[in-house]
Amino acid sequence: MEVIKHEGPGRLGLVRLGDYSFRTPALAGIDFTLSPFNSFFHPKEPGDYDFNLAPSIPLGFYTPAEVIEKALGRLWSVNYDGFNAFYLPALRRTEYLEEFFKIIERYNFDVVYLGNSKILIREYRYFVRILRELRERFPNVMIIADLEPFFYPLAVYLGVDAFDTRSLKPYDFEGKGFTQYSPFLWGKEPNSLDFARETILLVRKALEEGKLRYLVENLFYTQYHAGILRIADLEHGDYLEKYTPIQKETVYFISDASIRRPEVKRWHSRVVERFTPPRNTELVLLFPCSAKKPYSFSRSHTLYRRAVKEALGSGIAKVHELILTSPFGVVPREWEWLAKYDIVVTGHWSEEEIKPAAELLAKTLEKYPKDVPVIAHLDEAYVEIAKLAGELSGREIVFTRVENGTTSKESLNSLTETLKEFGLEGTKEDRTYRYFENIRKVFDFYFGIGAGEAVLPEDGQVKGSKMLRLFVGNQQTGTFRDGVISVTPFGMQRIYDSLKAYWVKIDFDLHGDVFAVGVNEADERIRPDDIVGVVRDDRVVGVGKAVLSGEEMVKAKKGVAVKVRKRA
Repeated sequence: MEVIKHEGPGRLGLVRLGDYSFRTPALAGIDFTLSPFNSFFHPKEPGDYDFNLAPSIPLGFYTPAEVIEKALGRLWSVNYDGFNAFYLPALRRTEYLEEFFKIIERYNFDVVYLGNSKILIREYRYFVRILRELRERFPNVMIIADLEPFFYPLAVYLGVDAFDTRSLKPYDFEGKGFTQYSPFLWGKEPNSLDFARETILLVRKALEEGKLRYLVENLFYTQYHAGILRIADLEHGDYLEKYTPIQKETVYFISDASIRRPEVKRWHSRVVERFTPPRNTELVLLFPCSAKKPYSFSRSHTLYRRAVKEALGSGIAKVHELILTSPFGVVPREWEWLAKYDIVVTGHWSEEEIKPAAELLAKTLEKYPKDVPVIAHLDEAYVEIAKLAGELSGREIVFTRVENGTTSKESLNSLTETLKEFGLEGTKEDRTYRYFENIRKVFDFYFGIGAGEAVLPEDGQVKGSKMLRLFVGNQQTGTFRDGVISVTPFGMQRIYDSLKAYWVKIDFDLHGDVFAVGVNEADERIRPDDIVGVVRDDRVVGVGKAVLSGEEMVKAKKGVAVKVRKRA
């Protein structure tokens, strides 16, 4: 199986079977054929199927240890020739999973059929854990589960590639719900297979458009969905994040589960790990977010900037601004282009929103020298966040007097009068430095601290007006426009030399795309859609877009790992 596109562990894939191929997520019996389950005690010869399930022993979830051990002994003696699919029973005794994994690994199966799937949805932690272990260990293996269609979006999001439809027929009777958990009722002509087909097409379309998580949060939701997704978000957030592409489009936070999305956790970690304040900062300003993005284009932030300019004049080049928002917490002004999100604004913040935002703000404030004053122009729950952050960081925060909202005449006058007390003065060098910093910080977000300095050092040049071209000497390192960047092989070489980051190592002449089988090593920080450097003998020979995560590139043996866009 080859991965075409990721959204979390969920993947749009391509399976090739000789002259025939199909895309995943898929359905057994519609997109491909799957042999009947073969009991070890009544083995049958492999039939004319795309995937033949090897003889196995149908162990139940609560099977005792001595029975499992006896079954494993028998399974090691099976002749697996002619079988390309393995039945993996779900067992409460997870200590035996490793033995089953060894069988899968030794005989190089193309498919793993996850047994007892309908029991697993009640075992939230096990369901997420087994999918994680299978997906991480066998990236090219197609995982098949036997679930009702309203579980398809969630199962695919967590790593399932296909579904067995043979157990759906018992639900085909008029006037009854699809299952006891389903919110849907059949019409006059019930057909569970049609329902499954329609649902898998919807899941596939959501994957293609990068909207699978929305589907998971909104379609066919039950208590089992809520429990499984909560466990995945809270206990396996790193698993979801490493397969989640870097955000390009606006993310809409539409449910309580949305604020736990991988994109949010990634943002928080990057503020902590990849943001450094401009070194000429002499004053920090805290502002609330706005509905319009980027914030600078909003009416409220236009008014804030006007008030700051009136108070400080050229000294504005020594002010650094942080925007407080839910659920991203803190957005440095330079990163406002990257904070593409929308959330329902009611004025009510939950504890799950306030505490993480305050903790992130506290960590961010600790990055500034202790003698740099912090001024907060906030209202409503933003004040609570800032006060808590001040306590956590030990920083004194001065609050302006806000009446009738932060943009009222009285509030803006208070902001201006408060800032006039500092009398900052900026030079031409300060303005040029901040102009460069606005660009550098975006490169730092994507590659790590120091990347911006690598592509645009002090002696670098910026050419152009809308599409900015970055140069070191006479060689271009990259481009920047409204937070969107590109990097040349020369620029990627400078980033690689400086940070040793976002590299994929090969040992052959680069002529086209890089396939997973040709990847020797890859930076584990790489996420799908990242800009990466293709490196041979410490020289960047190409720049491209990652299709897989860095870890996945090394383990996978099929499919494209990097779509190369520029060769050195």
